[in-house]
Order: sequence, then structure tokens, then C-alpha cells
Amino acid sequence: MSNPSETVSLRVDPDVLTIGDLEDFEEVVGAAIYDVLSPRPVIGPDGKKVLDEKGRPELETKIPTKALKALIWITQRSEKPGFSLEDARNVRVSALELVGSQDGPGNDEKQNA
Repeated sequence: MSNPSETVSLRVDPDVLTIGDLEDFEEVVGAAIYDVLSPRPVIGPDGKKVLDEKGRPELETKIPTKALKALIWITQRSEKPGFSLEDARNVRVSALELVGSQDGPGNDEKQNA
């Protein structure tokens, strides 16, 4: 169904996701989407939280591969009927484009994974 080299824009937009999407994500991943996408403090080599210049903990989000697959699936299936988990599994990392939910057409602040 999916062309593995075709660019896939991954936009996690709460205005578009449905309760069913969230339920499907949880079923595939085994965790709530909020738990997976919530930033966590960066831990330095000394085992302590890394702080920014204002003394606040630096945060990072690490998305497990299974969660990335589920995100691709739930975001693409509305645009591409029949898009399956297997299609999401076959998306090449180099073809993945991460787009912020506030990004719109013509916004050049996109990131390649």
C-alpha cells in the first residue's frame, strides 16, 4: 500500500486525533500516548538531572520504535485509507519528516528524523 521511499509527514495534532486513534495507539504500544510523548529530564553521566542556564531541568522525549510505528499508522490512515501497521513498519527512517502540530503549509521549520 505504501511506497517505502515516499516522504511521510508525521504530525501529532490533538485537534485531529480521535479517542479511537488514542485507543488504537495504546493497544499497539501498551502505554498511553501521553506517557510515551511526555518529555523527561535529561540525566547526565553523573546520574543527575542536567540543568539549563536558569537552573531548570533540561527535557527530552525519546520515542520507542513501536510507538513511532503506531504514530505513523494513526496519523497516515486518515489521509490514506487502508494504510496499515505493516505499511507504517515499512516506512524508511530517511523518509520520515517530523512536523510540529502548529506547522502549516509553507512553514519551513520541519525536521527530518
